Amino acid sequence: MLSLSVLFALTLTLKGQPGGGPPSPEEMAKRENELMKSELNLTSDQLTKVEAINLKYANKMGEMFQQGPPSDFEEMRKKMEAIQQEKRTELAKVLNADQLKKYDAMMAERRQRGPGGPQ
Repeated sequence: MLSLSVLFALTLTLKGQPGGGPPSPEEMAKRENELMKSELNLTSDQLTKVEAINLKYANKMGEMFQQGPPSDFEEMRKKMEAIQQEKRTELAKVLNADQLKKYDAMMAERRQRGPGGPQ
């Protein structure tokens, strides 16, 4: 349920695209990059790697959304959790221990705010 909340929060947060539709994976990744750069004090090398990771996983999420509304929200939640875990695993190879701890705290805060909350 928490991952589903994160996904919907991201979708709602990133609204405001022309026509009111959902953001593109590129826009989702760009916003995530900006947030991580400012909050985690990424080096230029880290930023390059993080940008690639964020785009990769934004594309995966985008593919899920393009399939339309899920018939099984539990299945969607499981897929989203798996994608988020894969992303965290890749980020753990790029971020130092302090940055990873801050990243985990950022994600926990997003889950607590839930969909529609300020991001």
